[in-house]
Amino acid sequence: MKKLYLSIIFLLTFTFQVPAQLQGLDVVKVPEAQQPYSGEYMHIPDVDGFKTLKCDFHVHTIFSDGDLKPENRVWEGAIRGLDVMAITDHIEYRPNTYIKADHNESYRRAKTVEESSKVIVIQGAEITRSKPIGHLNALFLKDANALDVDDPLTAIDNALDQGAFIMWNHPGWPNDTSTIYKVHEELIRQKKIHGIELVNGFEYYPKAFNYCKDYGLTYMGNTDIHGVYKQTYRTDRQSGPMTIVFAKERSEEGVKEALFAGRSVVKFGDILIGSEKNLTALVKACLVYEVKNSHDNQALVKVMNKSTLNFEILLDNKSVTILGNATTEFKVHLNDKAKFTNTYITDNSQLVIDVSSLR
Repeated sequence: MKKLYLSIIFLLTFTFQVPAQLQGLDVVKVPEAQQPYSGEYMHIPDVDGFKTLKCDFHVHTIFSDGDLKPENRVWEGAIRGLDVMAITDHIEYRPNTYIKADHNESYRRAKTVEESSKVIVIQGAEITRSKPIGHLNALFLKDANALDVDDPLTAIDNALDQGAFIMWNHPGWPNDTSTIYKVHEELIRQKKIHGIELVNGFEYYPKAFNYCKDYGLTYMGNTDIHGVYKQTYRTDRQSGPMTIVFAKERSEEGVKEALFAGRSVVKFGDILIGSEKNLTALVKACLVYEVKNSHDNQALVKVMNKSTLNFEILLDNKSVTILGNATTEFKVHLNDKAKFTNTYITDNSQLVIDVSSLR
């Protein structure tokens, strides 16, 4: 209904501006017909004084094996409602041989539309090797050409010399085993891997949730988009995964500081994956309740969801759904604990918080 209402407004506006007479006119320019991008409607409130930013840290363009120009990839991000996008073309795999450029060119081109798209564009690159080391994204680069070396460990060091954040990509791909190898454990010990991509496109890796918790790494999820976004994710229910970042400011430096500090939650459909601390902060920012009436510690409460996120709660062995932008009423014991069944901290632990703390 909302879309229909907006369409009617647009048509009325357009009709009003059509000249009364068209005879003899060579060209009629209608710049207002090109409406600004509004983004896929997704609202997540700021959390604990931090700016909540919607991010995709893994995308490809024609400069490696993607289908779109870098500029168009960024505009896709604007349509999706993203705040941040990292351009992460492969270093070692560039099958589009008609492209002749160095490893920085895709970022340079994407950066030209940063201001007009209002999407923060981050320079990255994907170190693309076979297992056991696999694929890793280096983010916040200054010169991606420095990663074009034979030894992947040298490539990582060259990225770190530029202050890069290193993400271990899709640990369960391509052989459907999310094994953490000795090389990863050593890189983590040396603080050369900072985050893990727990969601990639249409799949996710529950065992790797544990690695983030056990090693104190940043939880991340991305599209790894190669094709056209709207052809890949065809409905709202199939909206691409993203990393929700809680940053001190809406800037590249703010995003970088937040990732190194581990302030992130992964969104994949209705699933939310993150540390207990970050999930708790997000839930409390989204949900507030008021007690309508109470008796002997049992109360009828009204819960208001200030976000477009959906939450599934198990409360006194009963399932409760709180839809985005909705208000829900149900009875609770005020000393109950609520288990958020669409959240994950590890593969076998979900967020549990006191009902009373939602106030």
